[in-house]
Amino acid sequence: MHVSARSSRHEHHNTSPPITFDDRDYEGVVRGHDDPLVITAKLNNKKVSRLFVDQGSSADIIFQDLYEKMELRDRDLQPYDGQLVGFSGQGITPRGYVEVWLTIGDHPLSRTIQTRFLVVHCESAYNAIVGRPTLNRLKAIVSTPHLCMKFLSSSLQVCTVRGDHYSARSCYQMSLRPHFSKQQAPPSKKSRGVHMVELDVRADEGEFRPQPEGEKITLQLGRSPGQVVYLGRTLPAEQRLKLETSLRENRDLFAWSAADMPGIDPSVICHKLTTNPGAKPVAQRRRKMGADRIKEVASKVAELLEAGFIREITYTTWLANVVMVKKPSGKWRMCVDYTNLNKVCPKDPYPLPNIDHLVDNSSGYQYLSFMDAYSGYNQIPMYPPDQEKTAFITDQAAYCYTVMPFGLKNVGATYQRMMSKVFDGQIGDHMEVYMDDMIAKSLPGEDHVSILESIFKQLRKYNMRLNPEKCTFGVEAGKFLGFLLTSRGIEANPAKCQAIINMRSPHTVKEVQQLNGRLAALSRFLPSAAKHSLPLFQLLRKSKKFEWSAECEAAFQTFKQYLAAPPILSKPEPDEVLFVYLAVSDEVVAAVLIKETADGQNPVYFISKALQGPELRYQKLEKVAYALLVATRGINNHSVALAFL
Repeated sequence: MHVSARSSRHEHHNTSPPITFDDRDYEGVVRGHDDPLVITAKLNNKKVSRLFVDQGSSADIIFQDLYEKMELRDRDLQPYDGQLVGFSGQGITPRGYVEVWLTIGDHPLSRTIQTRFLVVHCESAYNAIVGRPTLNRLKAIVSTPHLCMKFLSSSLQVCTVRGDHYSARSCYQMSLRPHFSKQQAPPSKKSRGVHMVELDVRADEGEFRPQPEGEKITLQLGRSPGQVVYLGRTLPAEQRLKLETSLRENRDLFAWSAADMPGIDPSVICHKLTTNPGAKPVAQRRRKMGADRIKEVASKVAELLEAGFIREITYTTWLANVVMVKKPSGKWRMCVDYTNLNKVCPKDPYPLPNIDHLVDNSSGYQYLSFMDAYSGYNQIPMYPPDQEKTAFITDQAAYCYTVMPFGLKNVGATYQRMMSKVFDGQIGDHMEVYMDDMIAKSLPGEDHVSILESIFKQLRKYNMRLNPEKCTFGVEAGKFLGFLLTSRGIEANPAKCQAIINMRSPHTVKEVQQLNGRLAALSRFLPSAAKHSLPLFQLLRKSKKFEWSAECEAAFQTFKQYLAAPPILSKPEPDEVLFVYLAVSDEVVAAVLIKETADGQNPVYFISKALQGPELRYQKLEKVAYALLVATRGINNHSVALAFL
């Protein structure tokens, strides 16, 4: 999809840049959605979320709750004689209007205008509505498929304001609830984290909810305009300046292309293939591909040859086919079918880190830096005698890898072994690593830049390179291993929640399996997940005909309501006393680990299990004991030991 528009203002006719929307604007957007455009902006220099951009509204509106929260005075309220009329013909009389300075976008790509907002006393899941008067003054172009709007700044630069998928869907779901009122809204952000109706208004210097994809600025490192890294906007000026200096001094650690990667020294690590004794080589027959795939394969092979990742080979006993896989972005990924080779390779027992441990150990910190290796596997060389075993066939020739490729068995273990060696002494202290995902963390009072410089020192020592597009430094929140980490605790990934909220009711067994898989990834945040999932589990029984019943739909909607405002999970501290609550029913046992704080009881982890076979025949007391056993096993996965008094 490509839409473009040009400013119609006469005096800028020859100098105004065009406003365009293309596939790049789909980044972070679930395609095919029907969500409204909900943004965050500043009103009188206070940051306000859940502003609904409504092209169908003839007025800009502030709801009474926001009016009170912003501490606007009634003497600032000017009289208004008209009425607001909805599509049903029902009217409401505004209390009046108030002049407010509205800033949309992040400096310098922003605009500030004085806006006349009508003050309306009624319940709404939104804080305010930005209607046609403001959109026309900004000459803004809105694209709801891309969930963003664009306009020109005072310096005639294109400003892009993106909508919040998560807030939009949450507000929409709240608005659909019968007898909507703010008493039905989720608890305040102190206890639940996502507050639907109580206003999220925050001054620049006040406390705010960190946004995983926002509150960032760019720092130019490379020569080309797009060669940037991202920094947290909330870093103190002194820390930000120090961080910018450090990043510029270490700009050679960022790879802008494969040519920028020197590669790990083979004496440090290289990937070896060990095949079972007596295993016979397999040369796969060349498979046919469509013209579009053949063109993509040729392009990918040219890139790999230029980078030195592959070399042409003439005689080989092992040979595999190329498989082209579509990425979510619509681009192609070239893979190699190493099925036959992997079958004769024994498994490397080197353990990967426990994801729950890493997430627990990374939450509750003031500043975080997220780093990602550039084409991480390809930085490790292949053991020369084993290179020919990685051979693959294309329409042009046969090639083999000189670096460790994707798709081979045990490459994950080799990579993690290398990362543990590179960052030995740092992992578990101020750093956590899972494969090519790295996170640096610092508590209040600690020098975050010094921690990063010690990491940069190790990267330079082993010739590792980072991917600048996936690096963000000095932020207060971010996504790590499928979770959202903030200084307040562990939160559900909004994208994963939104994926379930956006799902239609399943019509096939495969769609139910997809739903169960997504729910399993968020089970830590779902109380009694197994209980609500029972109707879904029963649909997967082969002996039962598929029928999406009212009970299944009720369970599905229950999960959507939970995920519209998932809880924030607290991080347990060493030697801290925690509480376990058990729940037992005929078919399910469940538990929740609780932490006592000054604000009340905060959940640490939810665990539940559906009973099967003989477990269903346990006595009540036996089920209680079994619930405790299930809780103990689950909790022990999070480095928490249970002690009973």
